[in-house]
Amino acid sequence: MVEPLENLVELSLHLPLDWLICERNDLFTLITEQRYLKLMQFSHWTTPPKILLAEPEPVKFLASFIAACQANCPVFLCNPNWGQQEWEQVFDLVQPDIIWGMEHGHWALAWALRDK
Repeated sequence: MVEPLENLVELSLHLPLDWLICERNDLFTLITEQRYLKLMQFSHWTTPPKILLAEPEPVKFLASFIAACQANCPVFLCNPNWGQQEWEQVFDLVQPDIIWGMEHGHWALAWALRDK
C-alpha cells in the first residue's frame, strides 16, 4: 500500500456505503490510488507535473483531485464543456503535463493545434 494513502484506505473502510452519493462510488479509493501511483512516476522530476482536471464523472473528479493534491501537483480545474478557444487559451497559459477527463473532447483538437 502506498503510505500517504493508507489513511484514506483505512477511512474508507469505516464510511457508510452511501457517504458519496453517485454512481460508482465504490471505485473512489481504487481510482485515487491508481491516479496517485501514476503521479509518483514523475517523482524524479524537479517540478511536479501540471495537471488539467476536466473530469465530468464525480467519482473520478474527486479521486483525481485528492490524488493530485496528495502528490503536491498543481491542479487546474477545467470545464469539460469548454469550446476550442477556451482549451487553446488554457494550453497556452498552463502547458500541462497531464490531462485527466475529457478523453475525446474539444481539448484534443486544441492540444493538436497548440504547436501550429
